Amino acid sequence: MAKLFAILLSICTLLSMHPAHAAKEAKDEAREAATSFYQDYAALQKTDKVVGLPNMAQLDAIAQHLIPKLHRIFYIALREQHRCRNRDKTTPWTTGDIFTSSDEGFTSFTIDPSFPNQFGRQSSVHFKLEQNGSTKTWTDEVILRKENGQWMIYDIEYHAPFAEKKTGKSLQSIIDKNPAC
Repeated sequence: MAKLFAILLSICTLLSMHPAHAAKEAKDEAREAATSFYQDYAALQKTDKVVGLPNMAQLDAIAQHLIPKLHRIFYIALREQHRCRNRDKTTPWTTGDIFTSSDEGFTSFTIDPSFPNQFGRQSSVHFKLEQNGSTKTWTDEVILRKENGQWMIYDIEYHAPFAEKKTGKSLQSIIDKNPAC
């Protein structure tokens, strides 16, 4: 009887440990989605340099990573750019890397595990830019929301102290301001 009790106790112990072990191995799908976005964006930068707002072809190349609302904001901003250009006015969003704090872009990145926030999940993205023998590093935040069963980019918060125009702002807040031309 003691042997049977010991065997049952061992089985119960193993079964109770299994869910904890399974939770540790659960995929961080939001982090994977953010990593996939920045990998695709880095590849796009190498083949078709994005400066300021992505053009329609560039936007199409990364659109699967963006929530529909953010995609619409980009489309509206592109229309506004075109309208300003046609009126010989200052054209907004034409310089720099809009997806990071650094206008010069990045040469590598790492992404921390995601954690819950009010919109879904978010992760810290650590960027590195190696240029002309010097290295610049900074951290931004990528915010993701699950839409249609997929984690997608909802917004990006800029945190680099050297980015005076962007620090403390977000991608949506920058491109959602439609200046009157």
